[in-house]
Amino acid sequence: MERWRPVLWNVVFTVAGLTPGVAQERWPSDEWLTRPVNNATFETYRQFFTYDRSAPLDLVVLDAGEEDGLRREHLSFQGTPGQRVFANYYPAVRGEGPPQAAVILVHGGLAGGKDDPSTKQIAAFLVRSGFSVLAIDLPYFGERGGGLLTTYTEQEKHERLYNQPPLYLAWVTQLTKDVGRAFDLLVAERGANPGHVGFVGFSRGAEVGTIVAAVEQRFAAAALLYGGHVDRSETGHLPAACPANYIGRIAPRPLLMVNGTLDDDYSRERSVEPLYRLAKPPKTILWTETGHQVPSPEQLAATVQFLRARLE
Repeated sequence: MERWRPVLWNVVFTVAGLTPGVAQERWPSDEWLTRPVNNATFETYRQFFTYDRSAPLDLVVLDAGEEDGLRREHLSFQGTPGQRVFANYYPAVRGEGPPQAAVILVHGGLAGGKDDPSTKQIAAFLVRSGFSVLAIDLPYFGERGGGLLTTYTEQEKHERLYNQPPLYLAWVTQLTKDVGRAFDLLVAERGANPGHVGFVGFSRGAEVGTIVAAVEQRFAAAALLYGGHVDRSETGHLPAACPANYIGRIAPRPLLMVNGTLDDDYSRERSVEPLYRLAKPPKTILWTETGHQVPSPEQLAATVQFLRARLE
């Protein structure tokens, strides 16, 4: 989401109590937020996300160099047949971070995708904290544009993608497979320890990351930054694409959520806290007095602390 607000710092780790937020005249909801699907139904959803792990990655290094003091490889690899994934790989700046620990980073709903300054800012913080980072483009974003979206306004993204239930499910399904292939690449091609890989999603990447982290159970931990059940402009989705049916299945892997009490995209009362209640321990939520924004250095430092404790 593109509506950033200034930072007002008052950091609290809590889920108790409600802070008055921006008034909402309407807010999308669904039955799964109060009653997620049962295990038998969930297992049918899991079949949507299977892929052939033995298929060639067909990795191509498009270019390599240094950017802002960090080494970067611009990569392309096969997600599933007919789907090329574009990514930036940043080797860790070794220091206090755990050896061979890595993070897959999924960006928000911004046209530049992995190359947007917000994504690069998050990646750089993680890399300088000792993690290797693989940041991938969402389908229809960044180098995977493909023509579905042209202006990347909130109205266009919702009319053409987020509020088109069958298309949105297909989009979530493809992204989840792409992340699985990104995991394969980190381990097979870049030496990551498979037991020390975490997931970080931001904004739209955090909303769909709830699904990714539940399905891709190889992740050792998941951090969801400024996401929720739905944003205020969504009108609904199919149950197989609903975060409410997945978040409780991330456990026993640890979950961190970072959210703003003043966020008018992902409402605390209507989108975030109802979803967080469905998560199972171990879980933590970090609330700050912010709107929808790029995570601050303080929030990213808390995210790094969380990841180090789980990935080292």
